[in-house]
Amino acid sequence: MKAVSLNLKDFLTATSYNPSPNRFREGETPFSERNLPVEYKCENCDYRISFKTDDFRKHTNLTHTNLRLTDRKIIDKTIKKLKLKDNSFLDFYCPNCEQATTILFKGVPSGYWGIFEFEIYHIFVLKFQEGRETIVSKLKKIKREKDVKNTCC
Repeated sequence: MKAVSLNLKDFLTATSYNPSPNRFREGETPFSERNLPVEYKCENCDYRISFKTDDFRKHTNLTHTNLRLTDRKIIDKTIKKLKLKDNSFLDFYCPNCEQATTILFKGVPSGYWGIFEFEIYHIFVLKFQEGRETIVSKLKKIKREKDVKNTCC
């Protein structure tokens, strides 16, 4: 398995949340209404998952993962290789196809009142690598077929 980075604009409806009520022009919608909800579209099966601002706030600076240890290690290795630091993450398996996904973001209190804001920087998904894993799985399948033939008749 390897971690693959996705283009944010292709898979998210919004990449940031700034609760500032400021408007540049009188008729504009406030920022807080423009950037929500954040909806992720699974790269593998197009399943849509919506996130609330609180989901990002709760995952800021946490080390808890929703992924299996082996999957988390692959993501961590990629993050370290790309020298990505000071990011919080929200990770999950797609409820439809179970593709492992990690969203990296930076969340901080902002402004005078310390209202939470965040910005998403990366999305990583786990993909099977062509090569060794494919060969190993084919060899296991051949072995199983031989075992079935040997036990039959």
